[in-house]
Amino acid sequence: MINSFAAIDFEKATRHHVCSVGIVTVENGEIIDEYHALIKPPNNEYNWHNVQVHGITENDTLSVPFFPEIFPEIKKRIYGKTLVAHNESFD
Repeated sequence: MINSFAAIDFEKATRHHVCSVGIVTVENGEIIDEYHALIKPPNNEYNWHNVQVHGITENDTLSVPFFPEIFPEIKKRIYGKTLVAHNESFD
């Protein structure tokens, strides 16, 4: 059984762009870190169906960073760890 890993989940604004990321880091079976960030998709565009799923809208991401700006935070939380992804084929 793996008891140390990072679990990551994205919410998508459109088919190819994300609007949110969540990461939980587990070591020895205990949560040691939780991270969440909203991400501005290109042109702040959303597919209405995706909004129905997660409730995040263009108003929520007007003043948040684009993906390249938050990637360093994501990388430091997942680098070198076993990575578990929720619905990885979709994300």
